[in-house]
Amino acid sequence: MRGSAAFPSKRILALNIRATQGGAGRVAYDLHQRLRGAGHQPRLLYGYGSGIAPDPQVLAEPEIEMIGSRPVVLANFAAHLLGGREVATAGVAAIRDAVAEADVIHLHAVHHWYVRWAGLVRMLRDSGKPVVITAHDWWLLTGRCGFVRECSGWERRCGECGKRRFEDLPSLLDRSATTRRARHEALRMLGDRLTIVCPSRHLAQDHARILPELEVVCVPNALDREFEAALGPVRPTSDRRGHLFCASDLAAPGKIDPGLVRALAAEPGVTVGLIGRGNPFRDTAALEHGEVRARAALATLYGGARGLLFPSRMDNAPLTIIEALSAGCYVLAYPSSAAREMLAQVGGRCVQSADEALALVRSGREATLYDGISPAELARRARQIWSGAAMLDAYLGVYARALPPADTQAAA
Repeated sequence: MRGSAAFPSKRILALNIRATQGGAGRVAYDLHQRLRGAGHQPRLLYGYGSGIAPDPQVLAEPEIEMIGSRPVVLANFAAHLLGGREVATAGVAAIRDAVAEADVIHLHAVHHWYVRWAGLVRMLRDSGKPVVITAHDWWLLTGRCGFVRECSGWERRCGECGKRRFEDLPSLLDRSATTRRARHEALRMLGDRLTIVCPSRHLAQDHARILPELEVVCVPNALDREFEAALGPVRPTSDRRGHLFCASDLAAPGKIDPGLVRALAAEPGVTVGLIGRGNPFRDTAALEHGEVRARAALATLYGGARGLLFPSRMDNAPLTIIEALSAGCYVLAYPSSAAREMLAQVGGRCVQSADEALALVRSGREATLYDGISPAELARRARQIWSGAAMLDAYLGVYARALPPADTQAAA
């Protein structure tokens, strides 16, 4: 890794599937805002918002531009559904012009039907610019999917999808082995101009193991500026009520444990709240909050709840866990590499089963997962560990080390 050096205003181009939506979108947008606030010149190109339409939240920000179009996205969706690959890049001229102007190119999520991977990488190689890729999931390592769940085929060669090929991202034909090889060859094409950033240590270890010749570093995700600003004094346990489940799509397989939701919703004296769209539990007593996009409203919900139930074993560095902990809300997570890593940082542990989670909620002993620390101490630890300012500093260090030696020397 090249030596780190402070550097003046730089033009940072980010590319992501979404502008503000989803985990990767929230991270990319927050980093964009923090870079601008630090005096840099960030630009964000994104594929599309919900409904293949512009994201209304960024319409007034000229340096953020949607590049996707309905014909290209739908054509890529059809091509990927059949053969597992996109065939066209949306807004290729806009990307090429933005790459030419940038000092550093930062890719986030480059899947979901808006860019053709091979063509994009060739453009970046030909530009000669340093490239940073934040791997928000396992997509770079596999031949198809972003979340590997219980599959281990990606560690060998892929091509073992079976019926899993119909999951996200779906494909009728399993060409994942061929696609995986091509994806890795494209990464190696960028050589020492490429830095892969992972938001968790376990994900970084996976990338370093599969791609040992490439530079891989860990920069944890962080609280975004709006959420941080909305965090207030931490309520004690005695002033908290209820337990939450939170997912973008409450009906998505693997995100929520339906049995646990129903068991808790039927428990006398237990209040269950559901955050997210696609609620399949309307036949229960669970309180439906819907999709909560206002960051202050979400902080208020976490700040008033005793606990967040987090059954997902799919995610690699869930922002949901970070946000709940920072509001002093105990997280009761099923065992996964991500949850174990994150909870350990604040002195916590996972529940071992749904039965343990149910027993802790019944007895009101959620704090025993965290050695009995108070909500205020839990929040203090989380806010320090996942500070947005710390994430900005870490990425500025990555950019500085990625710049050519001449730029680094001039900036010193």
